[in-house]
Amino acid sequence: MLFTSKKITSFIVSLALFMEAVDTTVINTAIPAMSQSLHVHPVDLKIALISYLLSLAIFIPISGWVSDKYGIKKVFLSAIAFFTLSSIWCGFAHNLIELVIARTLQGIGGSMMLPVGRLILVRTFERHELVTTMSRVVMVAALGMMLGPLLGGFITHYLSWHWIFWVNVPVGILALILGVISLENTARKKMPRLDKLGFILFGLGLAGFTFGFSALSETAVPNTMAWFIIFTSVLFLLSYIWHSKQILHPIVKTELFQSRTFRISIIGNLFSRTGFGGVPFLLPLLMQISLGFSPQLSGMLLAPTALGVLLVKPFSIRLLRWMGYKRLLIYNTVLVGISLWAFMIIDEGTPNYVIACLTFMFGFLISLQYTGMNSLAYADIKHDDLGSATSIISTMQQLAQSFGVAVGALLLRFFTPAIFPGFHLTTHVFHQTFFAMGVFTFASIFIFVRLKQEDGSQMIKRDAKEALGVNAS
Repeated sequence: MLFTSKKITSFIVSLALFMEAVDTTVINTAIPAMSQSLHVHPVDLKIALISYLLSLAIFIPISGWVSDKYGIKKVFLSAIAFFTLSSIWCGFAHNLIELVIARTLQGIGGSMMLPVGRLILVRTFERHELVTTMSRVVMVAALGMMLGPLLGGFITHYLSWHWIFWVNVPVGILALILGVISLENTARKKMPRLDKLGFILFGLGLAGFTFGFSALSETAVPNTMAWFIIFTSVLFLLSYIWHSKQILHPIVKTELFQSRTFRISIIGNLFSRTGFGGVPFLLPLLMQISLGFSPQLSGMLLAPTALGVLLVKPFSIRLLRWMGYKRLLIYNTVLVGISLWAFMIIDEGTPNYVIACLTFMFGFLISLQYTGMNSLAYADIKHDDLGSATSIISTMQQLAQSFGVAVGALLLRFFTPAIFPGFHLTTHVFHQTFFAMGVFTFASIFIFVRLKQEDGSQMIKRDAKEALGVNAS
């Protein structure tokens, strides 16, 4: 046995995923209060969200190499410690720049903590045990997603926003203590040299592209500068693609995109998440700034999103078997777009229970969308390429999520009347933004129609539940 106690091992990994889930969702309800404290516009705080997601996207591809090179236990516990310490720093941030730096470091810790935690489970449990184990772990992560908005609202309302970053500290300390006691050291592996040039090209390309895209919604950054950064970043990414074909062990295996189902899954993921990925950022702004809700009420109305994510899991495999990947992704994409348009009915007179129902349905539908898109990516991937495929999928998920936040902020700026300085966040501006996001989401249908009806059929047969349980979170 790789570790001394399988139950304790799964509990430690669950704590790590819980911390990340809370951290991802807890900040959203605190954005208006943070903007006042840091003396910046609420929309400008999107960079604090994007910097975290971007760190995940940049460093996830090398997490497998680092864990095998230096040992799983050492890397995993170091990542938890790094994540916890940077969380403490986030709470002590005095300005936006300091917060962005701390969030970036937090993302680096998360980029090692999450994939290495999943790797620990895969190497600890037998294949037939993974379904049950991953279900328990996903439940804990979903609990973190559900508690995040509630904790963020409660803490911001009764204490101060600084405490939203410190709430994870006791969990991190507990995970470290249990990890030191329970996890066994694993032998290091002889690894090929890290593709440093590829890592630099890929990282600069992703970081520059996302930052440039985000800068388009900044009033302080000229559009010409933002477009220059985007153009330069595209050159870096194209250079990486050429470079990756010249070496034996690239950090991102671009030839996997020759698989049609993998390519459609990744591109569909990118477009879909860009369409609706900004919703967790936009809804708290709508509720607290335009509608005048308290952070506590805003958090309560966002919590049903996580409940929807949790409840759809038992039905996803049945729906996939009944409809197949092509029909499910096309029809569900339509429903996700409609759910974005449904947010346009929210105004000063909308009952709270209606808003809660809308956020619940949104969570239910996007969870089903994730399950379909993510599991499809593995349909035609060889066993030896599963690790590389997982790195690409995880990277694209985080990148698309940061794009979603940037697109949401850009649309807010675009729809704000020119007569108002900066952003004048009225409900009408949000309604126009949600309408545009719905249209963008609908556009991803043109990607999924390229699927064949039989695509992914091997994923929804007898062993599909196992595949979905491990890979579709």
